[in-house]
Amino acid sequence: MNGKLTASLSLASIAMLAAGQVWLSHLRYETSLETSSIQKLQSEQKHNIHKLNLELASLTRPERLRKIAQSELGMAPPRPMQVIRP
Repeated sequence: MNGKLTASLSLASIAMLAAGQVWLSHLRYETSLETSSIQKLQSEQKHNIHKLNLELASLTRPERLRKIAQSELGMAPPRPMQVIRP
């Protein structure tokens, strides 16, 4: 009887270890998919940041701002009498 009990316990232990390995393999696979998804999102966000930085640089060019100030806002460079020096 003792031999059958030992064999049954050994078989149950092996089955539990095998189930644990399957579960860990599944977790590794899910983690890999999540990591891949996050890396793709990170890459897209870096690309968007780069595009926004280029757009910001274009919109804040001094020549562009000067043209808008003169044509749309009616501004002109200050005359010498309008500048206050400390």
